[in-house]
Amino acid sequence: MRQIVIVISDLYFPSGEGEDSPVGQASGALPGLEYAARFGETIALEAGWRAWLARWLGRDDLAGVPPASVAAAALADGAGAHEVALSSTSWIATPVHLIAGLTSLHLDRRSILRLSQSDLEGFGGDFQRVFVGSEITLKPMGSGDFLISDLSASRAATIEPARALASGLGESLPKGADAHVLKRFGAELEMWLHEHPVNEARRVRGEPPVSALWLWGGGSSAAATDLASGIRPHSLTTGVVSGDDSQDADTDIAFGSDAYLAGLWHLHGGDSRPLPGQLAEVFSYPRAHRAVLVAEVGPMLHANSHWTVFEALAELDRRFVSPALAALRRGEVESVVLAANDRRLLVRRGDRLKLWRRPRLGIEGLR
Repeated sequence: MRQIVIVISDLYFPSGEGEDSPVGQASGALPGLEYAARFGETIALEAGWRAWLARWLGRDDLAGVPPASVAAAALADGAGAHEVALSSTSWIATPVHLIAGLTSLHLDRRSILRLSQSDLEGFGGDFQRVFVGSEITLKPMGSGDFLISDLSASRAATIEPARALASGLGESLPKGADAHVLKRFGAELEMWLHEHPVNEARRVRGEPPVSALWLWGGGSSAAATDLASGIRPHSLTTGVVSGDDSQDADTDIAFGSDAYLAGLWHLHGGDSRPLPGQLAEVFSYPRAHRAVLVAEVGPMLHANSHWTVFEALAELDRRFVSPALAALRRGEVESVVLAANDRRLLVRRGDRLKLWRRPRLGIEGLR
């Protein structure tokens, strides 16, 4: 395999969480990350990991397209994907649980929720009943988010909820000429979600209720028209990679449930696969020459109620980062890329000889 790319999609740090924090002081528990930070080449991802990944895939035409437009493509097949993705009024709606403080609401590392299929369908079906007179639609996505369509607010600027964890709730609300449209609709959604039967069932199960749907990732039709060139049906292998000679020799494969990743791979002619439990599973695709894995910290924190973000990072390091670098040292891959917090670390085999580079502890290499 030529290259392994590991993206930690929800890992952003506030400027105040630096080397004096417990995460910054920790040493040795993130051996893969620390190795990549010491020996790898670092660049800033000015437009974020999604635009970078589109270019990495050779899809410069998609790099400037709003995330919701790309994500929408995975909800349609064939030419129908163009109609969904070209909508200028699509928004990703991420379920969040807001934490009540003494004077305000805020988000924490467990605030972003990934809903089960049954909960998605429960909310989605009821939305169609309650908002029956509206042209707005709410469609469940495999990522645990929703896609909202026909909500016209193309002049609103938004950020994804993971970034709001770093910048703060107040600084992360929609801005721009159409911000009031998103804020007003968001308030309607909060009232609808309050004491919703699905939320009541979640409380009974000990799961946090959905306080709001965080609307983000929409944009103008001018950017979305870049999708008009269409799907590339033969660019990627879409089935299980095997010894069949009909499969292309050089294929890119993707793992993860992220909505943008699913749409990007669909537009490029393939399908993303579920994130494996261990990196070794990636090597079971012998014809793949590049692989990208998009992982998240949040779901791991939900699955392990007492974990800190550092412990979740340590688990991702153990499962993916360190094994990828071990494969690099054995010569099984040519390079490893780690992307998080708007940074990209590229490590090649020969980089291990750069012993003059000082160690970078904990998460320091992602700043």
